[in-house]
Amino acid sequence: MSDSHARETTAILHARGLGKQVDSGERRLDILTGLDLDVFPGESVAILGSSGAGKSTLLGLLAGLDAPTHGELMLFGKSLASLDEDGRAQLRAGRVGFVFQNFQLLPTLTALENVLLPLELTPGKDHQARGRDWLGRVGLGERLDHLPKQLSGGEQQ
Repeated sequence: MSDSHARETTAILHARGLGKQVDSGERRLDILTGLDLDVFPGESVAILGSSGAGKSTLLGLLAGLDAPTHGELMLFGKSLASLDEDGRAQLRAGRVGFVFQNFQLLPTLTALENVLLPLELTPGKDHQARGRDWLGRVGLGERLDHLPKQLSGGEQQ
């Protein structure tokens, strides 16, 4: 995307001076420092780095799943620092999706129940039909009542 086009369009994600520190025993570790990033509508972004470089931490921060130690972070024009957990979830609802490394499935819920859980945060009706439809689209229509431990890694993902 050209610089002139980027300036004419509002970023859907805006980060300035983003940083994350964690305490590890008696030491403070800098996971991320001074990150600046803008993502514009229609733009694709890849986050690359070696193992332990902070990619997952960055994604968690950008989505509001974790709070930065430093910096400013705006998603869809709203400061994530000004929102509580429910407010951040509502801001993401229907606009931000995740495929986690460990899938984040609740082991006591069926495949359908795991899919329905985040749908409860979205407006609308007939979440059951929507969940069944999407599981069918990914080839799990016959496995709606299976627990995560009864699904393969690929099926869980």
